[in-house]
Amino acid sequence: MSAKKHIQVTKTARYFTLGELNENTQEVWFVLHGYAQLASDFINDFEVLNDGTRFIVAPEGLNKFYARGFGGKPAATWMTSEDREVEIADYINYLKTLYQILNIPAHTIVKILGFSQGVTTASRFIHHTTQEIDEFIIYAGEIAAELVNPISDKIKRLPTTYITGIKDPFITPEKHQRVYELMHQLQARIIEFDGGHEIKKEVLLKLNESIN
Repeated sequence: MSAKKHIQVTKTARYFTLGELNENTQEVWFVLHGYAQLASDFINDFEVLNDGTRFIVAPEGLNKFYARGFGGKPAATWMTSEDREVEIADYINYLKTLYQILNIPAHTIVKILGFSQGVTTASRFIHHTTQEIDEFIIYAGEIAAELVNPISDKIKRLPTTYITGIKDPFITPEKHQRVYELMHQLQARIIEFDGGHEIKKEVLLKLNESIN
């Protein structure tokens, strides 16, 4: 009979940034991509927020694969259902380490935005870290199921914004109702836009206007 075992190994993770982190930085944004995306592409959507006062960091999921068969452009994912607890622990540790090495100045506001699968990832990081997070922005995704009933105290205390496209094909009526009920419990700011499962620059600008 086979037996499952684990060992810890060193793995090199990558991340991408916009702007400069210095004494003039007012905000640091961690932006977490969705399933089958790359951080190198994802971060480009946030160029509209790169005005010299923000430092934007896009970590990339530790697992890469070919999204279309056996070739083409690779993509990344934060986790799959296989060995999920280990993968969750690995990406939480990765995000904690990244936060630490950035050496963010104490006066800086730290925001975390998750898109799609990145929302679940971000919610677990927020729940498990002791590092400072000032705002949680949920974009086209859901908080991890295990942090909802009951709602994580750490998430409950955070100012939260929920963004959703009214034509998002991944948001069923049942999911829509479930998420909206949760957002009302969190007293979240809700932003809807005319679009699908996508990051829209005009929405980011609206978000920025509404939270400052």
